[in-house]
Amino acid sequence: MLHEFVTAEGLVILKSSLLRDTDFNHGFSTRIGGVSLPPFASLNLQSSRANADLDSAARDAESNLEENRRRFARACGVDASLRIAEVSQVHGCEVTTSRAALASRQFADAITSAPGEAAALIRIADCVPILIACRATGIVAAIHAGWRGVVAGVVTRGIDAIVARGAIRDSLLAAVGPCIRAEKFEVGAEVAEAMAEVALGECITAPSKSNGKMHADLVRAVSIQLERASLSASRIDADPPCTHADAERFFSYRRDGLCSGRLAAIIAPRH
Repeated sequence: MLHEFVTAEGLVILKSSLLRDTDFNHGFSTRIGGVSLPPFASLNLQSSRANADLDSAARDAESNLEENRRRFARACGVDASLRIAEVSQVHGCEVTTSRAALASRQFADAITSAPGEAAALIRIADCVPILIACRATGIVAAIHAGWRGVVAGVVTRGIDAIVARGAIRDSLLAAVGPCIRAEKFEVGAEVAEAMAEVALGECITAPSKSNGKMHADLVRAVSIQLERASLSASRIDADPPCTHADAERFFSYRRDGLCSGRLAAIIAPRH
């Protein structure tokens, strides 16, 4: 289960009971408690690189982003001395390490990290953030999964990557953070066909009578993939709030377009 926490600065974050009870410093952001001005009010966690590439009307002040990142990391228990690894997310299935991400720009959608290494951070604005942790070894992963990443197998590849680094499957825990839920995620036939090709057709609802649109349940899809990777349902937190439906607490690109800020999820390896 995800629980809401409010800091002295008024920052609101969500934490997984599974990860918190096993002493992993982590968190999922909301849009509350930062310093950004509308339309990015207020905890916009957009990356500096992506922000610089935007047109001026869709760009936040870099000083705001720096302060927001500082507040978020501190709220999640990530010490100021611990570096934070991030990547350029491309809606694929590439996995990298925190060390590689700190050394050079990485185009990937999952980051692994081991004790003694950096915290791992991914950004979302509707896609599914997944934090993975190994109770036995302290190894972690942060995964960004949109429908393309789900179909490409980023969840499975992320788990395989931390197992290759020494994580133990029977000790893995997973937390799924705020994302667009099925009721709000209308998709076309190409998405439905792609999901069916990877045995996730059950995550597509039939076209509605009102507008003929199908809907995709990405939370169910990643939960299925986690279970296929040997995580039992009791080791998965997977009932997150909907980013699109809750404009007060969350950014949503599908709802707000270029005026949408970015949410983030972070996890630090346990030392």
